[in-house]
Amino acid sequence: MNNPLVSIVVPVYNLENYIEKTLDNIFQQTYRNIEVVAVNDGSKDNSAEILDSYSAKESRLVVFHKENGGVSSARIKGIELAKGDYIGFVDGDDLIDEDMYERLVKNAQENNADISHCGYRMITDNETEYFYNTGKKVVQNNRQGILDLIEGKFVEPGLWNKIFRRDLFDCLFTEDTIMNFSFKENEDLLMNYCLFKKAKISVFEDFCPYQYIIRNSSASHSGANRNFLCDPITIGEILIDDTKIDSELNLLASRYYVVKLVKAATMSYKGNNDLKDVKKYSLKKLRKFLVKYLRLNEESTTKKMLAVFAAYFPNLYRFIHKVYLK
Repeated sequence: MNNPLVSIVVPVYNLENYIEKTLDNIFQQTYRNIEVVAVNDGSKDNSAEILDSYSAKESRLVVFHKENGGVSSARIKGIELAKGDYIGFVDGDDLIDEDMYERLVKNAQENNADISHCGYRMITDNETEYFYNTGKKVVQNNRQGILDLIEGKFVEPGLWNKIFRRDLFDCLFTEDTIMNFSFKENEDLLMNYCLFKKAKISVFEDFCPYQYIIRNSSASHSGANRNFLCDPITIGEILIDDTKIDSELNLLASRYYVVKLVKAATMSYKGNNDLKDVKKYSLKKLRKFLVKYLRLNEESTTKKMLAVFAAYFPNLYRFIHKVYLK
């Protein structure tokens, strides 16, 4: 494929103030052979009207309207509608540098890769933080790609800094898929895991063209809720079960699971009575999992002791951790 079509799926929910700017930005890509599939996920503002008006002047924009079902269901509908050889994702209120897809496609073709991915930068009102902009390039086989994804040291779990060969997504529509489309937190990691399992070759170049914009009104700043705390725990259990025959992957999945349990078990729920049972739930799971976790010979003693401390002295752990961060 000398000039493969790239389909860019954009989930949209109540983004009337941002979606037009995001679409303008995407269509300014130096890589021209793209289509954008914008899925209006039951928006209650003027997003639907803006999308329909935009599609009347831009033939490369496909618009689909559906009832609200969450970002995963919107992405799945976009995947179903996409015609591209590769599929990428952009959130409807983010921006990308104009050469992002040109470089991702180039890397994919040069390395015959099923997945081509890169870094990103997180933008707030006051600063821009790069993840990680080292300039290095890594070609990963199937196993290394999965290891790097779960470990999370340089492969970020987001979908929006990657392009995927179209046929990888067939795994999401089979009866034996582990993907659960109802998750609202960390669902990107689970979908990436499904896709990396199918990829023979992945290529990563650490430049940061994706602009992940954090706003005060964004979901990531809306505070803790049940999905925020419990979905990552359930995803951790899925990963542990799916990697049980591979000790190295299982260790990384177990470490991820413990981190999410500790976070939920030691968080302050003062003033939020609705979430107090989450602490009991996560503490119970953490203490039960310690029996297995402490037997993992490959895990460090320090991590094991921190998990024990969090499980039996959660409030003191939270206080010490808060002081340490300061």
